Amino acid sequence: MSGLEEKLGPGHQQIILGLLIFAAGALWGIMLANGEDTDMKDLFISAVIMLSGAMITLLGVSFGTDSEEDRTNDLQDAINDLTGMLNNLQSKMMGGDDEGGDEGGDDEAEE
Repeated sequence: MSGLEEKLGPGHQQIILGLLIFAAGALWGIMLANGEDTDMKDLFISAVIMLSGAMITLLGVSFGTDSEEDRTNDLQDAINDLTGMLNNLQSKMMGGDDEGGDEGGDDEAEE
């Protein structure tokens, strides 16, 4: 398994486990679909098992490595950037709170 660990990183066991669970769900769904009496509940359960395996695999890929090149926080970084831009825009629209608008607002309130 050291070859897999070198290629996949420290989360290689979680990745393999997720793929095996995904494959088991897929095989179960195929076996159920080929049967004469197919119940949608059973197909749904096999789909949930497949999705669970996929999530385990993605978590192994995302959080199972110690590399800085992993970008699991891109969405959070983008949300933080947009929040900062919206806050700057809001402060400019409200009278420039960036340049000490709070003090100017207090002077206007006193008059």
